[in-house]
Amino acid sequence: MASPIRFKLEYRTVSVHFLDLNIFKVDEEGTTRFGTSLYTKPTDCNSLLDARSFHPLHQKKGILTSQLTRVIRNNSELPMLQQQLEEMDAKLVERGYTKEMVKKARDDLMDPTKLGMRQRTTKSDPEQINMVTTYTPDSRHLTEAVRRHWPVSVFDIDLSFTEPKVISCDWHSSINKAAHRTHLYDSNDVILRRGQPFIATLNFNKALQPGQNIVFTCETGPSPAEETKTKAIFPLFRAQDKSSWSAVLTSSASNSLTVNITSPPNAVIGRYIFKIAVSANDSDKKSTQHLGGMYLLFNPWCQEDDVFMAEEDKKQEYILSEFGIQYIGSDQEMSVINWDFNQFDIQMLEICFAILDRSLNYQKDPVLDVSQRHDPVYVCRVLTATVNGRDENGVLVENWSGNYKDGVSPATWNGSVNILKQWYFTGFKPVKYGQCWVFGGVLCTVLRCLGIPTRVITNFNSAQDRNGNLFLDSYYDSHGNSTDTEKDLIWNFHVWNEAWLVRKDLGPKYNGWQAMDGTPLETSDGVYRCGPAPVVAIKEGDVDINYDVRFMFASVNADIANWIVYSDGSKKRISNDTKYIGKLISTKAVLKFEREDVTDSYKYPEGSDNERHVFEKAVNKLYERPMADLEKNLLNFPRRISEKSPQGTILSGDFTITNVPTVGQDVSLILRLKNLIKNQIKITVNLNSSSILYTGRRWRALWADAKIISLGPEEEKHISIPVTYAQYGKYLSEENMIRVTALCEVEGSEERILLERDITLAKPPISIKLPDEAVLKTTFDAEVTIVNTLSETLNECYLVVEGNGLIERVFTKELPPLKPGDKYELHIAVTPFKKGLRTLLVAFTCDKIQNVKGSHRVMVI
Repeated sequence: MASPIRFKLEYRTVSVHFLDLNIFKVDEEGTTRFGTSLYTKPTDCNSLLDARSFHPLHQKKGILTSQLTRVIRNNSELPMLQQQLEEMDAKLVERGYTKEMVKKARDDLMDPTKLGMRQRTTKSDPEQINMVTTYTPDSRHLTEAVRRHWPVSVFDIDLSFTEPKVISCDWHSSINKAAHRTHLYDSNDVILRRGQPFIATLNFNKALQPGQNIVFTCETGPSPAEETKTKAIFPLFRAQDKSSWSAVLTSSASNSLTVNITSPPNAVIGRYIFKIAVSANDSDKKSTQHLGGMYLLFNPWCQEDDVFMAEEDKKQEYILSEFGIQYIGSDQEMSVINWDFNQFDIQMLEICFAILDRSLNYQKDPVLDVSQRHDPVYVCRVLTATVNGRDENGVLVENWSGNYKDGVSPATWNGSVNILKQWYFTGFKPVKYGQCWVFGGVLCTVLRCLGIPTRVITNFNSAQDRNGNLFLDSYYDSHGNSTDTEKDLIWNFHVWNEAWLVRKDLGPKYNGWQAMDGTPLETSDGVYRCGPAPVVAIKEGDVDINYDVRFMFASVNADIANWIVYSDGSKKRISNDTKYIGKLISTKAVLKFEREDVTDSYKYPEGSDNERHVFEKAVNKLYERPMADLEKNLLNFPRRISEKSPQGTILSGDFTITNVPTVGQDVSLILRLKNLIKNQIKITVNLNSSSILYTGRRWRALWADAKIISLGPEEEKHISIPVTYAQYGKYLSEENMIRVTALCEVEGSEERILLERDITLAKPPISIKLPDEAVLKTTFDAEVTIVNTLSETLNECYLVVEGNGLIERVFTKELPPLKPGDKYELHIAVTPFKKGLRTLLVAFTCDKIQNVKGSHRVMVI
């Protein structure tokens, strides 16, 4: 019978773990010593005592003390100690312990400087010198000699054991964070911006002597080296040098030095480890010590940085603002959604650099990849690929199918943090699911967190030009039904990002806003990503420069050809529209919850001479490209003409809406038709309606109808076209969008006009009542009211409440069924824990309608 006992043998040359201790080698300046850290099994599932349990309070406090003590006692190296303390903090918070409780327990266990440097004290006679040696009958003579000459030997710099040692380093966290505008990060880490000096005070065990020199080393990445700019070695000088790392002495005391350290404005961003070495001029002997770690970010406040932005109000909006709005819907029924960027949340920096480390570039050559992180253009291009999960287990999986059973509906998300933390804490498993506004929100969070000014852009009637010819073909059957066979897409809206960058690779003409898209629509150099493309290049038709200007130009400028496909396979082009694509390009206004129209940044006015000139310029540049298929397409390319309104030479028409459309109510459409000639005409009107996705794709057919209408000479008629709730209620997508199409054929002529109207149905409102002002850590009442405006009972009802700085974690409340006209009122006790303008977000979901959202802002003082 085989033995049930199995043994596992591991052989390691660098580290070994025993119980909860990890022992490893540390190589320093040619010598090797042992270091230790806390070892946690891979199977650890964080089963610490939950703070919300009914155990006595002293037991919960004991958990805090014991777990943090384990981390402190088991760590010999300061950088690892700081990292593992942060990890333990997160574990404790996850188990319900408040950040304040964890911080207090942690501070109580650290030494008085609370900087992560621990001093071990022993109870001993101050006159006693502890010495271990081999015993001989003459040992007492050695002891007497050492005691007698000790006052002289402690000042002998030739004795290695007498070199000054750093016993603590004060990073002046509050001063530096305020100066570097990093005070909003919810982190105990030292977080700085490049190109700007910061203060540090070094406390030694004894005073430095004349002839002793201080040399600093800072390094980042897997294989730091001076050649790749990922390592810098610099002495303590009396002059500041902006072109490289430098340190300047600002003041000194008996056993301490205060220095200003400055990084160059083009330094690689990342997590740095700082070391210090003290040596004599005439000696190679030196002892290197770790001072700790810090994060270095881009600096839009530094003129020499490639992300420098001059206007302070714009930096407040595009770097420091934690909350925003996005525009969705259609150009005719625009609506607003809230988005919580929360870029300063705990562990966000760690997660953002983890995203960079998951890129294909890093996997291929990590040393080269990290060395290029000094360039914000490079960082942006990498991140547009890694926020989607197509190529490298990125953050989000896209889904436009309407089926989200194995994940989360994109409309459910209210912010970036839950997405990013789910990806990080599930072992970098892409999160299901996202659509364009979710990708835009997440990418904005990551870029702002790293220090790059970023905003979210919405383009209404956005083109996805898969052919690369700046021309989109839309096909309809003879009854006016849109077919799904076309290669190109026309989205009701599409969301992307802009980042403010210097383009040294292109020249100063292209500095400024750069468009980029993390939604995986098309590949760029073999990877699903897009941009950064200079917005000025898009406007000027410079489609031949980096990156992906052609694709972005088509998104706002492509022409549309509408075709009828008959049953025998023949096709007839019935209209050409040059003005439909690229309307109302929108973003949030600076420091206002209002819409700013940026269409003029992307294109000249439709129909103007400049607009036609730019389009022809773009076509000519594309034609010069060595692509056979593209050349064939462009040989038959129609000349760009002025917009054709929805009319022919005989007939004109359009749709209007007589009521504000709301889910649960009937929609009243009016079809207006006008005879443009002085003879009577007869028209066959093929009508159909379908629910659609915001991508423009048909979701479900609702109804179809045909009418014969006679019009007298120059007569105009208005025909009522109702769309009832009974017709659409069961077939809406989550976007609540309906498309009504009318294909009008004039009998006895070749005249055909196509009329379309997209309708975005409003969702029932959620009422939220908050005070205008609240006091930090003072509880107030939030009143949430939902009313059933539908004509049927709502079942499986849930309210979800969240708010950065207001509520620690998402709050979910199951509601009873709501009959028609029923009202449900919920009171929530809210205790704000962050100052500033905060937003409470509420979402309502039931079996009939999903993700009804409301919000209310409150100023916390």
